[in-house]
Amino acid sequence: MTIESSNKNIGVLYGLINAGAAIVFTVILYLCGAKTFVSPVAYIGRCIPLVICVLGGLQYRKQLGGYMEFSEALKITFQILVIGSLGATIFQFVLFNYIDVPFRQAVAQASIPSVERFLRWLGMPDEQIDKAVEETLNENNYTIGRLLMGFVLGCIGLFIVSLIVSVFIKRKRPPFENTFNQ
Repeated sequence: MTIESSNKNIGVLYGLINAGAAIVFTVILYLCGAKTFVSPVAYIGRCIPLVICVLGGLQYRKQLGGYMEFSEALKITFQILVIGSLGATIFQFVLFNYIDVPFRQAVAQASIPSVERFLRWLGMPDEQIDKAVEETLNENNYTIGRLLMGFVLGCIGLFIVSLIVSVFIKRKRPPFENTFNQ
């Protein structure tokens, strides 16, 4: 097995682990109800991909003998995060459009107080807030188009996370490591 295929295997493996963890976390939130689904507890799930990304990157670095260039770290960490995010996006589409459509509506209803608070914080007039609330209740935010748009825009954030993680997990080989061993 070459290093390149090993890279793909680690990236795909940890990406699938990431997707599985995201799906399990989503199911747990789903089972707890719509209010939990939109509560601050749901943001804990943002840490899971980060942990899996770091673990996958460190595993790959270990496979490379303990050293990894920044570019290699960036490739592996971004791959892990994108595969995980894609799996989570597909699961959300299926959950909200096929498994439990009324839950999608309950989530929209549960998110109204936070939408109103945010819009008031922005200083919007009451008429615009009422219109935004009505749109939140009537629109399906989990269509394939909206989820794919969210996924694509989310990949920008994932790339930034990958950059940061890669800075910490890369390890350059010392320049004179093998000079005196020959």
